Amino acid sequence: MNRLNFNHFYYFYVVGKLGSIKEASNKLHVSQPTISDQLKLLEEYFDTKLFDRKSRSLTLTSHGEVAMKYAQKIFNLEKELTSQLKDQITLPKTSVDIGITQYMSHYFLHEMIFPLLGNENVAINMKEGERRYLLSDLDEGRVDILFTDSKEGIGENFTAYRIGVNKTFVVAHKKFKKFKNDFPNNLTEIPFFNYTEDSPLRHEIELFFMRNALNPRIIGEANDIDMLELVTKSGNAFTIVPEVSKKRFELNEDVITLGEIKELQTEVYAVVRSNYKGEGLKIIQKDKV
Repeated sequence: MNRLNFNHFYYFYVVGKLGSIKEASNKLHVSQPTISDQLKLLEEYFDTKLFDRKSRSLTLTSHGEVAMKYAQKIFNLEKELTSQLKDQITLPKTSVDIGITQYMSHYFLHEMIFPLLGNENVAINMKEGERRYLLSDLDEGRVDILFTDSKEGIGENFTAYRIGVNKTFVVAHKKFKKFKNDFPNNLTEIPFFNYTEDSPLRHEIELFFMRNALNPRIIGEANDIDMLELVTKSGNAFTIVPEVSKKRFELNEDVITLGEIKELQTEVYAVVRSNYKGEGLKIIQKDKV
């Protein structure tokens, strides 16, 4: 190969973003062997390794990091060029596309988007998914704003704003009111309804229980907030929920808060492309980080 093949280079870019040939294959609709072969040709062209292959994941080498920085600039320019030549840059965007990471979905304050609903010329589209995929969507313009609990891994072409703090609470039926006095030590005396194993919050809760030597009797598990609310209101068990859900549960006079779990407090970030000028900026409090 006598010159850089930009098709190969784009495959490298997507694999580098996702950290997996399998995931890049799904995204690009190309077979895994095809991607592997083209990465090999690209490494032969540069005469250097671009990835370290560890078990099922790929990490960029130092040379791969350099190549990724150039790839980011090249493909950003490609999108800008396409917009310029097709006159897309002058067309007003008629939607605000919002990505919410799966962990954030229970925490997200949907009231934040209400100011945008009054704009008759803009539609609001919300998408929940894994953080790495949403970051890729954000990078490629399919998402305008990403709400997440971490600013780690945010590239130089993104800007992150700290927009708030998520708090987590233990809620229960008012018949358990006496257990507020020695919170959280006496939670072992009340049944607990947990999240499922695929919920990131479950791992954090188990660490909280371990650190505080708590071992409540678990009577069930689910990730559905409606189910957690029903269990709480019925008095069958206590649940652990984010602040936005706590406020909803407490609309029922039989539900009370036993206490806050400060160890589970997380920050909320809104991430946008650095050149984003759209309507979505109206819902971001400009606390740049």
